[in-house]
Amino acid sequence: MIQEQTFIRLFVRHEAELRGFAISLIPSIEDAQDVLQDACIAMWQRIDRLDDEKGFLPWAYTFVRLTALNRIRRSRRSRLVFSEKLVELNAEEAGQESERARAELQSLRECMEQLPPRQLALARRYYSSTKVRMQDLAREMSRPVGGLYKALERVRAALRECIDRRMADLGF
Repeated sequence: MIQEQTFIRLFVRHEAELRGFAISLIPSIEDAQDVLQDACIAMWQRIDRLDDEKGFLPWAYTFVRLTALNRIRRSRRSRLVFSEKLVELNAEEAGQESERARAELQSLRECMEQLPPRQLALARRYYSSTKVRMQDLAREMSRPVGGLYKALERVRAALRECIDRRMADLGF
């Protein structure tokens, strides 16, 4: 069982993704927000059933999907409600996309570890949360600006090739 503090941290980390999932299932943004809130309450009430952090996102998707289906069943008279079959199809597609995004992110992490130290340092510095201007980076690294652009282009190409290979190996 995970701690309440861990649940909150995980929910906040994935809230935007879960909200997007709810919106893909329910045509009204306000209703989708209500679905997400109701799903969060249901998750909180069943927090003792979540064993570890790795299972959080699929577990949370299930709650959002079931909450959306319950809302649809209660609102059948409205013409703006998607059919249960469409919701299930959307849920399946969103789950696959989420799985692919997680696999790509993991592949990126693994591919970055394989970069030579100099390329890794360049990529980390350029793509850090504090956006740096290329001229400042060139001065900092004692390299010409044009050379850094070319080096970054090679880093991106190497990462793309590595990620594509890993994704193919994973069946994506």
